[in-house]
Amino acid sequence: MKKEISEIKRRALLAKQRLKMGYWQRMQEDRDKVMGATNNNELIHSAHNERMLEFERDTRRALGDDFAERDELLYSKVRDMLDRDEDVMNPIGLLMDKDAFDHMDADNKQRYILELSAKFRELKDRYYKEKSKYV
Repeated sequence: MKKEISEIKRRALLAKQRLKMGYWQRMQEDRDKVMGATNNNELIHSAHNERMLEFERDTRRALGDDFAERDELLYSKVRDMLDRDEDVMNPIGLLMDKDAFDHMDADNKQRYILELSAKFRELKDRYYKEKSKYV
């Protein structure tokens, strides 16, 4: 029971911080800017999804989620890799945990590679979106 209370308190603190920092106003301004720039519903929906993903990432990171921490470590590797050279020959090989991979059976190796490649595509897209946002 005590863990649930602390979780609720942490979430309340996060919500309070978002309100103080103007998080929701900024999201509304960004939404209005996209809607003013275009009438393309697909683009508006894409911008909305991007904001929701950013919100979920921030929430998981603030709550200390283990998966978010691993994703951020992986993202830092992807960011460093793409900053050095955008035409990486073997990105999956550079990202994989070779010790864990060596101890897997064939099915788990295949699953690991597929999941890692999907994660790499996701993080690469995030990298280019963030890069274009600051350029």
